[in-house]
Amino acid sequence: MTRQVKILFCLGTILLITGIITNFTTSIKLDKAEVSKRMVTVEDTYESYKQQVINLNTTRDAIYEEVFSNLYFETLNLTINDCFKRLQDYEQQLDNIKTLVDTLQANCENVYFPEKEVNNKCQTFQSSYEETVNYFINDIKQVNNYIEEYNVYNQENQTGIAPIQKYNTTKDYIDFNNDKEYVGKEDF
Repeated sequence: MTRQVKILFCLGTILLITGIITNFTTSIKLDKAEVSKRMVTVEDTYESYKQQVINLNTTRDAIYEEVFSNLYFETLNLTINDCFKRLQDYEQQLDNIKTLVDTLQANCENVYFPEKEVNNKCQTFQSSYEETVNYFINDIKQVNNYIEEYNVYNQENQTGIAPIQKYNTTKDYIDFNNDKEYVGKEDF
């Protein structure tokens, strides 16, 4: 080989290695920017999610204090409509949280962030959402069991009072974080 070919070969190799290193560092910078963007999204969305869950728990507490505590066989046919309205509001709040959960799920999925606080938020929202949904289902099952007892009581005693329809929902218990445990689920 001639000296010129060796120089061109060395120069080409150097340019190729420089191009590879530049491409690699550019990819790392873009990945780092994407991770930073996802971290900000997780932090902002989690704060909104946390506030929504607090509001939902306040609603749940109010339902227990103002509605469930006043459900008696003697007045159930008069108070059930208010109970159902409050349960619908409760369910609507749970549905509103679902959009935040979807955003968190999309940004937390298959990613380990460099900041442990963000990783904790990703883990926390999963278990708290599972617990929140399962508590809702528990509440619905409790009301429906009470309605069923009421209907059986009226039928057995031939009171002539028409049976009350149960509260209908499409939701069911969830294992959101796939740990084979249904946090918040109670057997009735």
